[in-house]
Amino acid sequence: MSPKSPAFARRLERLFDGLLQVAAIGLLASMFVAAVGDVSRAWDVWSYHLPFAARIAGTVSAQSFVFHASDEARFRGFPLLCEALQGLLWRVTQRPESANLVAFLAVPFVSLFLRRRFGVPLHMAVLALLAVPLVQIHATSCYVDLPANSAVAILVLLTLQAYASSETPSVWSLVFAFGAGAFAANSKSLLHPIVLVSLGAFCLRVLSTLPWERMRRMLLVMVALLPMVFATPLKNLAVYKNPYYPLKFSVAGFVFNGTEEPYSSSPEWLSRAPRPLRFAASIIELGVRPMTSSRRWTIDQWTPSSDTGYRMGGYFGAYVAILLVLLFAQVFARPSRETRVVAIGFAALTAMTAMMPQCHELRYYMHWMIVLVSVNLWLAVRGGRRWPVAANLASIVALAAVLWVTRAGYAYPSGSSFVDLVREKTSERRIDTVPENGTVCVASEPFNLLWAAPFHPPRKYTLKEVEQASDCGELPRF
Repeated sequence: MSPKSPAFARRLERLFDGLLQVAAIGLLASMFVAAVGDVSRAWDVWSYHLPFAARIAGTVSAQSFVFHASDEARFRGFPLLCEALQGLLWRVTQRPESANLVAFLAVPFVSLFLRRRFGVPLHMAVLALLAVPLVQIHATSCYVDLPANSAVAILVLLTLQAYASSETPSVWSLVFAFGAGAFAANSKSLLHPIVLVSLGAFCLRVLSTLPWERMRRMLLVMVALLPMVFATPLKNLAVYKNPYYPLKFSVAGFVFNGTEEPYSSSPEWLSRAPRPLRFAASIIELGVRPMTSSRRWTIDQWTPSSDTGYRMGGYFGAYVAILLVLLFAQVFARPSRETRVVAIGFAALTAMTAMMPQCHELRYYMHWMIVLVSVNLWLAVRGGRRWPVAANLASIVALAAVLWVTRAGYAYPSGSSFVDLVREKTSERRIDTVPENGTVCVASEPFNLLWAAPFHPPRKYTLKEVEQASDCGELPRF
C-alpha cells in the first residue's frame, strides 16, 4: 500500500485516533485515582468548602465545630450546591477525599455533552479540556470553580446551538438549559450575570420560534422556573434583605447591608487598569512565572502580592492564542449561519466576561476557556478531515507542555490521604489535654476543622474556631 494512497491515510488516522483514545482513558483513569485517593490541601478547601460540606451533610455537627462569625455568615448566605454534593459524597463513602469527585466529574460530563450535542469524540474533548492548566488542576480538588463554570459553559453552548439551528429547541434542551443555569447560579455568585444573560438569550430564541398561544404558555413556564435558578439570592433577599449576603454593597445609592466588603485584589501594575485590559493580560499570562517553574500553574495562581503575576494566568497563553487563531480560521474558511453565531456569541461572551469583577483571576471564569475549547471542537468535527487534526494537535502539544511544567503532579496520585493530613496538622497529645465534653478554641486556619472531635474518636468536645488567637478569651486553645 502506497504511503500516498487514501487507504493508507485512513489507516494512519485510525491509528492516531486509537492512540489518542488510549491516552485520554489512561489520563482520566489516573486522575480519577488521584481524586479519590489524595486529599485536597488547598487553602479554600479547608477554610470553608469542606467545613460547609461537613456541616450540610451532618458529618461534623454545628455543636462539635462552631464556625467563627465570618464563616457562619458565609455559610448562611453563600450558594452551597456544590458543597452539598461534596458533603453527600463524603457521608456516603465515609471518605472526605471523595468530595473531589464533584470537580472531577465535570470533565467527563462536559465531554459527554459535547459528544451527544455536537458529535465531538470523547477522547478529543477530554484531552482538549485537560490541556487547560486550571481545568486539570481543579479536576482533583474540592474547589467549586470547575463544576460551576462547566455548567455555565454548557448553558452558553446550548444557547449558541439554539441560534445556530433554524429549528425550535426541544423541551429537553429547555430543561437542560434551566438545569445548567440553576446548578451554576446556586454554586457561585460571580456567575449570576453570565447565567442571567445566557438563559435570557436562550429563552428569547425559544419564544421567537413559537406561535402566539404557545409562546404565552411557554413564557409562564419559564417565569415559574426562574426561582429555581436564582434560589439562593431570592432566599437571601427574603431572609437578610440582601441577595448577596454577607457582602455589603450598594446599587443606585441603595445600600445592602452585610458583614464583609466585596473582595478586590490585583497586581500593583494592573491596579488602575480597566477590567478588559486585566482580563487580556491574564489570558495571555503576562508577568506569570516562567515555563521552567513547576509553580507556573497552581489551583489559585497565588504568588506574593508584590509579584507581577499575582493571581494571573492559568489558561496557558500559548494554548489560548492557538485556539483563537483556529477559531478565526474556521469561521473565515467556512462562512455559514453556524460559524457566524459561534463568532458573534463568543465575542459577546468575551466582552461580558472581561467586565466581570476580578476577571483577571481566571479560575472564577473558567467557562470562557471551556467554551473556547468547545466551539473549536464543535466546528472542527463539522469541517472535514483537516480541522479535527489541527484541533487534536493543538491540544496534544498544550497538554504535553502542561504535564511537563507541572511535573504531571495533578495527573496521578501524588499526595496524601485525609488520615495522613490529620496526623500532620494536629497533635493527639494536645487533644488528650481537653476535658471530656469541654470547649476548646482553635486558630489554625485553614486547617481548623481537622481538630474537630469526630476526627479524633472516641474524644467528645466542642471546637470553637476563631480568626485570631486573641479572640479565644479564657478558653484553652489548640
